[in-house]
Amino acid sequence: MNEFRFYKYTAAGNDFIIADNRDGELPLFSAKTIQGLCHRQFGIGADGVLLLNSAKDHDYRMVYFNADGSRGEMCGNGARALCAFAERNGITQKPGGTFIADDGVHGYKISAGKFWIEILALATRRDVVVDGQPATFIDTGVPHVVLPVGDIATAPVNELGYRLSRVSEQFPQGANINFIELDDHLSKVRTFERGVDAETLACGTGATACAIYLTESKGRSWPIDLNFPGGILTIDYSEHRYWLSGPVELVFEGRFHGNRL
Repeated sequence: MNEFRFYKYTAAGNDFIIADNRDGELPLFSAKTIQGLCHRQFGIGADGVLLLNSAKDHDYRMVYFNADGSRGEMCGNGARALCAFAERNGITQKPGGTFIADDGVHGYKISAGKFWIEILALATRRDVVVDGQPATFIDTGVPHVVLPVGDIATAPVNELGYRLSRVSEQFPQGANINFIELDDHLSKVRTFERGVDAETLACGTGATACAIYLTESKGRSWPIDLNFPGGILTIDYSEHRYWLSGPVELVFEGRFHGNRL
């Protein structure tokens, strides 16, 4: 196979390449293939690649690859995009159902045109010190650090984020770094994502980590709205489950032709 049909989605500025692989006919993408597809000059361009696979006992399976070719345990905004794609193709159920990702089984809800994705936040939460500053580590399916800053506009997101996101003794799996400027009504967040190795316009699991930080450390009430460069994400907590929602849309669809497959 040297071509396949794809769908380009954006979820609060996080952009993804989606392919329907329920028939299992797509080849096993190599890291080099993923890198080529996500390249913004020589490929389609994206923060990651999502495959929609069939799943026993669930509506579908989500397989996610970061732009660097590594396989990701979970991606909140990617999961929202994939849910929108699944709904568009008659795969989902209303008012909701389940899908499975590498980090476990997730619920989804569809209501008034909005897609809510369950985020599996673990009990792993601890206070840490990074670059001499107090921060909080929270696992929301993938490891996150929440780092308060005074001015989000001047925060060294790429420089400090790159350094802190590396695999280290403190963070054995690396970490995504979320810089948050606190506000009583709408806190601002910028995220450096491992696997993308750059700042992204939004991060769903990062938003969930920030919301947990705000409710547990700052006494805020659910639901929490967070202002990312790509848009506002909403995180709610009900029935002991975390739920993520925000803007998502299909940008275009097409066929990829190339020798990178």
